[in-house]
Amino acid sequence: MTKANSGLYFALIRCEQAWEYLDCPTNTLSKEKALEVLSARDALQKVLKTQEPVAVDILSQVMQLDAKLKENSGRILKVINLADCRESLPAPPQDWWWHLDRKQVNWLIRGLTVITWTGSLGLLANIASRFLSGGVGVLGAAAVVFPSLLTLLKAKSELTEAGREGLEKLIAKLGIPQYHQEGAKFGSLVGLGGLLLGFWLLLPLFSEAYNDQGQENYDQGELGTAEENYLRAIALNPDNVDAHYNLGNLYEDLQQFDKARTEYLLAVKGDVPEAYNNLARLLIKKKEYPEAVALLNKGLLEAQKQDSFAEVKYNLFKNLGWAKFQQGSDLDPEAEQALKAATGIASNPDLAQYLPNRGSAYCLLAQVLQRQKNPGAIQQWQQCCKLASTVNADEDTWLNLAHKNLKKAGKSCTTNR
Repeated sequence: MTKANSGLYFALIRCEQAWEYLDCPTNTLSKEKALEVLSARDALQKVLKTQEPVAVDILSQVMQLDAKLKENSGRILKVINLADCRESLPAPPQDWWWHLDRKQVNWLIRGLTVITWTGSLGLLANIASRFLSGGVGVLGAAAVVFPSLLTLLKAKSELTEAGREGLEKLIAKLGIPQYHQEGAKFGSLVGLGGLLLGFWLLLPLFSEAYNDQGQENYDQGELGTAEENYLRAIALNPDNVDAHYNLGNLYEDLQQFDKARTEYLLAVKGDVPEAYNNLARLLIKKKEYPEAVALLNKGLLEAQKQDSFAEVKYNLFKNLGWAKFQQGSDLDPEAEQALKAATGIASNPDLAQYLPNRGSAYCLLAQVLQRQKNPGAIQQWQQCCKLASTVNADEDTWLNLAHKNLKKAGKSCTTNR
């Protein structure tokens, strides 16, 4: 036997003896025995590098030894932290036995990791695009930066060598067994994905916050800021029908009727009674009366179903009577019925502060009764004068009619506003 062959022979014998520690699963494998197994495989590798070529029977033995080593890698990882071992001795990647912790990647976990990363990045992109598309405010910037920073840190720990080593050390310090480390890494990724998902599910709440802020800006006359906040609310939650309605109301104030109509149409899809009313009013202005009547009837049904505030029902009845009146005298009875329902609501003194346009129903009812030559029109014209306001464009027009008709009847038009 040559010197080279004797070296190979003794290396194989050493491995076989060390591998006996792995033969019986019931035996407790100590750290020293596990190190002997790995050291024996090191010695065999050094000898194999001197053999060119390696005999087939030797190659077969080596393959059998390696197969058994891989089968028992879990037992080795329970007693040895290979990351610490690699810091104490050079272990190139081809010496795979010193990298069993990385070889033992569960393929199911790897597949799920790819899926989870894809989902997490998709959620992050969606969150960022929604905040950025509506304009970046302080809240929006914080909302984008925070999850982005977490994702960046997680990506660094997964995708760079230094990051992986740092994460492994952290997991080891937490007392997590080495054979569970891949699961722990995947768990941290799932945690990140869960955090992003939770953040994404909270977008409607952020949307409501922006909508509330926009309403506050609107009430204070800050229309530009209100528009920005409404747009942010819609960007975060396109189904926020209240934000669509509020934005439509703002555009109507700005005389941007086409934009207002678009927003009202979106709010109508969410069955907002006020949106039915405002959209119908725009149609009345365009003399599209049948379409307006259809919307107002649907709005009244929704208002009844949702038990809306009395002022919402007032405006729906008032505009329904207006649309019926404009369709011709044949519909005067229906117009009168709707307008009397509106004036019945407006006559409640507790609602006066909520109905800045409560004179409108009386002005319209006066016109209906006037066309019918009903003497009750005089009383309604007087109420119109008393409650209508010149600030309201429609009521200002009707006030002129009230002055003329009351003057013909020898009555004065007493205006309180």
